[in-house]
Amino acid sequence: MYWRIRKITPDQIMKSYGVYVVCVVSVLFNIIMMTRLAPSKALNAQQKNDFTVFAKQVTQHLTDSNFLTYEQSMNALVFAGNKSELQQNAKAILQKEEVVPRDQTSMRALARQYKDKKAVACISIDEVQVQEPESGKANFVPVEVSGKLVQHSAEGVIGPSFFRFKYYIGTAAQASDPTQTWPVVVEFQDKSAQGPAPVVQGGPL
Repeated sequence: MYWRIRKITPDQIMKSYGVYVVCVVSVLFNIIMMTRLAPSKALNAQQKNDFTVFAKQVTQHLTDSNFLTYEQSMNALVFAGNKSELQQNAKAILQKEEVVPRDQTSMRALARQYKDKKAVACISIDEVQVQEPESGKANFVPVEVSGKLVQHSAEGVIGPSFFRFKYYIGTAAQASDPTQTWPVVVEFQDKSAQGPAPVVQGGPL
């Protein structure tokens, strides 16, 4: 059986398929709008300021060898439970590399050494660069911090030594209340001119 060929006018198309045409046009419009609005996801001034403050704080703690504040800094970095500044996997690798203490016993032992030597660390942060998220790491904000460190103790003065650290900062949330969030370092790179640059990669939050 052959179908009879019929002429279909624009009016008939609109009567039969008008709803579908409107839906298609609406979807296309929304897609265009989403594409055009994508740049609004860029970090605003307040967010950049928050990441700057946090990155400076982590740098102060990471380079702290001051016998008066060392334990406080390490507690904030690694021993504050889920509020620690270092994400769990990144923290574990830094502990393995002995960048931060493995446990509180070793932390207190180091604190005693710093106290005996009357060690004091003077850090000067010269520049903080808050960058836009990179491809493949859209959930993390890269922040580079550079500056100088001088260490004084009864044994003399070490430095100044220059450093440049890069942090990938994510956001952790309270399980019972996801609206309660705080920043956390999920990846750390030492990009200082001295020596090789070890990379510490954190896992999912």
